[in-house]
Amino acid sequence: MSNSNLLLDSLEQPILTAKKIRKKFGRLQVLRSVNIQIRQGDCIVLTGENGVGKSTLIRILSGTMKPDDYESIRICGEELFELDLSKKKIGLVSHQSMLYSDLTALENLQFFTRLYGVQNSEEKIRNILDRFGLSLRKNDPIRSYSRGMQQRISISRALIHDPELLLMDEPFTGLDEKGTRILKEIILEMKVLKKAVLLTTHDPNSMSEIATKYLNLEKGMVTGDVV
Repeated sequence: MSNSNLLLDSLEQPILTAKKIRKKFGRLQVLRSVNIQIRQGDCIVLTGENGVGKSTLIRILSGTMKPDDYESIRICGEELFELDLSKKKIGLVSHQSMLYSDLTALENLQFFTRLYGVQNSEEKIRNILDRFGLSLRKNDPIRSYSRGMQQRISISRALIHDPELLLMDEPFTGLDEKGTRILKEIILEMKVLKKAVLLTTHDPNSMSEIATKYLNLEKGMVTGDVV
């Protein structure tokens, strides 16, 4: 095999591979046997009606919720629930901001850089606050932020440790036109860097400029090109 083919094979290695994920709440079987694979450079858009389990799947893949049963969930070759290091390769944007409302934006980001052991943290914090237009409000408590501003800082929190995989549940909700443009630019940059994104949305048509693949969650199963 030539060097170029070896390089191509390396770049196409999956960042996430999940097999046979099952989850139920009471008698409701939300996820029946979900298989999904996310490769370097992917931006996968996951669609589905309300209540089908998109948020549940995002939480499981992020390691913040355990499935009832699964064959394997691997992040960059490591089993998600066996090594804490694998979770540090994931950035999560969920319906909950995961921020401390009494702390400032700066204090929140400082906390998460310490949690993830981020190097050159002050420079990274400064850069991401500038990019999202939050520098002038960095010393204000999160509780004083608008919904859109809270979403911007929540996305900043998910990105601050430079994750390999970004998982986002309806990330454009609350964002204005500028915030939407910034997030799409970041997703495109992640694709170029051979990182990966999985996001849910109720407006798949608006994702055409960033999506590499569309999947649908229906009746507890993911349909589409899952591998």
